[in-house]
Amino acid sequence: MNNSRTYILVTITIFVGLFIPSLVQEGMFLDGVTYSAISKNLAFGYGSFSAPHYTETLYPVFHEHPPLVFYLQSWFFKLFGDAFYTERIFCLLIALLSAIGIVLNWKLLADNPKMKSAYWIPIIFWLSIPLVSWSYKNNLLENTMGVFSIYAVFFILKSLKESKVIFTLLGAILIVLAFFSKGVVGLFPLVAPLIFGITYNERKKSALYFLFLLLFSSAISLLLVSVFPEIKINLVKYFNQQFIPSLSKAREITTNNRFKIIFDLTLNLAIPIILSVFFAIKKWKGKTQKKLPYKKSFLFFILIAISASIPLIISLKQRKFYLIPSIPFYALSFSYLLYRPIKDQIDRIPIYILQWLNRVSIIVLAFVIIFSTVKFGDFSRDEETIKDIYKISKHIPKGTVISTTEDLWSDWGLVAYMSRIGSLSLDCDNKHEYFLLRKEAVLVSPNGYDSVNLKLENYVLLKRTRVNNLSGL
Repeated sequence: MNNSRTYILVTITIFVGLFIPSLVQEGMFLDGVTYSAISKNLAFGYGSFSAPHYTETLYPVFHEHPPLVFYLQSWFFKLFGDAFYTERIFCLLIALLSAIGIVLNWKLLADNPKMKSAYWIPIIFWLSIPLVSWSYKNNLLENTMGVFSIYAVFFILKSLKESKVIFTLLGAILIVLAFFSKGVVGLFPLVAPLIFGITYNERKKSALYFLFLLLFSSAISLLLVSVFPEIKINLVKYFNQQFIPSLSKAREITTNNRFKIIFDLTLNLAIPIILSVFFAIKKWKGKTQKKLPYKKSFLFFILIAISASIPLIISLKQRKFYLIPSIPFYALSFSYLLYRPIKDQIDRIPIYILQWLNRVSIIVLAFVIIFSTVKFGDFSRDEETIKDIYKISKHIPKGTVISTTEDLWSDWGLVAYMSRIGSLSLDCDNKHEYFLLRKEAVLVSPNGYDSVNLKLENYVLLKRTRVNNLSGL
């Protein structure tokens, strides 16, 4: 493991290759566009921290999630404006902070300098999970919540190892921030002291620190809702509109099998699971020692990961990306499990191969940077829709409500891009100055409107005729 610089370079190359080419292009998953639209609105004075605003006709007050991520991202819009890359910068920062959090947790339990320098191992495992690159490129709330969670576990673990309550306080603050990012699912680090007590056989100490953590978290939360009563209103509406209905099967049932999330988790962890099985078989055949060197560290992180993921089976509203906050802990747990066999294999690699690996990494990294520069401002998805909305947004003032048909009003991707790009809203119940139709529906366009010549790909924009305006007066 003396050639850690080569492996670090490989890790950086993989990180850049997975994230940068997509982040320099336009187009995101629906949820990510929605969250960036809400954040942009907040940055430019539409809505407030406790009452975020989406569109004039759909969630004019958005209480589907706690508001912290929107508030944090709104500062990026204040700094960089509403260019497409603003939320991309935020996404990249969150991914970098997640990687640093993994490194800090790894080094905290690594027991020697060589092992500490092998922090690239958990990063590689983390990046090997397909869900990671997809989620961090799509601006999901789970990404930011995951950052707060991994640092919360780091400070809780540090407080237990060094017997310093001040780090428990920091952990409590981060847990509250995780809760305000995505709700109840952000509270799983609360069990970290109890898991530490079980795995490291320090039950009395861990029970005491668990009480400290619970006390600090509760006190901080109560202080916030007391000083800012509007936050309490926001949280009550979040529980009533989102959390409780999701548990009671009253909204957005996405699966008939509550264990589907475990199947999704297993698929995403395929690489570390296969490696674990491979080395286990190799060890069994070689009849080597059966003792697991870093059993306690492995158990600690695997139990943290389980506490962050398995409770998701409670609800039938499941999405694969709900697993994101748990993934760093799975990566850490498998890294401790496989560190010794990986080290043994890597130590056998000849110097000349490492030199070639170093050169190849530099070449690939340079290619990715050049490719990303060429692709800057291109489209990774939804190109025609985005281009049409840019044209519409140049013609229509921000804040305009546009009449449309019911099917377009319920095209949530279109609604999200309209809000994100042009601060425009759609309305299928009332007539307004402008009317938007699908191109194939132009033959049944409403009376009193004329076509606006914008040469759109998928839509036709109509404007109320002058005669109709006069008759309306």
